[in-house]
Amino acid sequence: MSPLAVRIGAGALALLALIALRGKGWAYFAFALLGLLYFPAQTHFQVHAPKCEQLLPTIQQLVPLLHNYAYIALFAGFYWMSWVQFGRSGARGIWALIATLIVAALFEIAEGMAGAAVGPTVRAGARAGARAVAAVHGHCRVQDLVPAAAGALGAALLLAIWSRLTRKPAYVRLVRTGSAAAPRRTPSATPSPSLPYLPGAGASPRVPPQPVAPRGVVPPPPDFSPTPPPSPVAPAADVAPTEKVVRRHVQRLQAMLGRLRPILQRVWAVIFRRRRAVAVGLVVLVLAGAAAFVTSRLPSAAAPVVTAQADAPAPAAAPEPPPPPPPPLQSQVEGYYEPTYQFTISDRRFSRLTLRPDPFVTFSRTGTREQVGCEDARISQLTLHLRCELKSARMATLMVTTIDGQFTSRYATSRLDAPVLNAFITITNPRGEVLYRARESFYWHTPD
Repeated sequence: MSPLAVRIGAGALALLALIALRGKGWAYFAFALLGLLYFPAQTHFQVHAPKCEQLLPTIQQLVPLLHNYAYIALFAGFYWMSWVQFGRSGARGIWALIATLIVAALFEIAEGMAGAAVGPTVRAGARAGARAVAAVHGHCRVQDLVPAAAGALGAALLLAIWSRLTRKPAYVRLVRTGSAAAPRRTPSATPSPSLPYLPGAGASPRVPPQPVAPRGVVPPPPDFSPTPPPSPVAPAADVAPTEKVVRRHVQRLQAMLGRLRPILQRVWAVIFRRRRAVAVGLVVLVLAGAAAFVTSRLPSAAAPVVTAQADAPAPAAAPEPPPPPPPPLQSQVEGYYEPTYQFTISDRRFSRLTLRPDPFVTFSRTGTREQVGCEDARISQLTLHLRCELKSARMATLMVTTIDGQFTSRYATSRLDAPVLNAFITITNPRGEVLYRARESFYWHTPD
């Protein structure tokens, strides 16, 4: 894809994002659809079935994954747009998080579908196709959902803090114009015109009635200060049900005490009638407890002493079995590693990778195998770095293969269906142009 097309697409996505933040649903869905079409457009819509790695991230991998700030910012903005779209829902935060994770998973699948088409693009041999392959990573991993989830959770936290700071006080009620019902006019509530004050008539002056606020609207305090207003006095209609409930509970408690009192009186009458037997039983229990305590404090009889014969040799202690040897490390075992996807560069197919006893990569041609040694090889218990140069008969460099990987399991495993190595493969020509770049998973096999 040309740089001009990339700029036009970025401008269209930014415009759709601004319109979606205004609450337009069509712009929201158009933004998600165009974003999903970005990766297939990189390979001119040559897509295949994706091969996704369903490996959960470990604790050591979380920190490098959270360094992908571009992904975090992208999905934080998408969570914001989803939060605006679900504005009428009571749990719009949860729905926005679910929508963000679903779109992130679709992005990974689209990226894997575009990455599977990397091989045919490289085999075409065109320079434009090579540049397009360099721009596409071509991997589909569950671990890449971590930056998306982190961006969504960060945006949710910021929106929650902003909603908390901009929340109105409790005594401020927003009432729409005309929503409050007008007070009914009754003959008694009709204000009478004020009469002038006559000193000689002996009548008191009439004070005009004060305006009454509509029902359901609470006027703010005079200074509109943030201090909470005094609690209003509950009307009689609200107090009456509360008093009835309290009275009902008191009556139930009194009924329970009335039933319990005769039972206690009967028990006391039985104890008083048989007070002699109760006293004798208490004395017997005290004496038995004292006797048990004294018996437990007496010294026990000395155990008989048995002397061993001098001529009987003591049995020799059995030797402890040696500890089992530690399992071998995955980076030190011999064998070869096969990639999940065998790609082809200039009629050479990348077939396997070998670390022990000597590091080299193997390219397969028609009926032959070509082994390329790695002069620069750094292999540790968890990571590896290889740089292998393929040279012609005239000792001219034809192709440079660079592999940077990480072992998913520290110790060697006997399972042949589980990937043990994740590596990023980059193949360039002598001029430094990228011919292939993708992340691959490798399966370990015993030596042939």
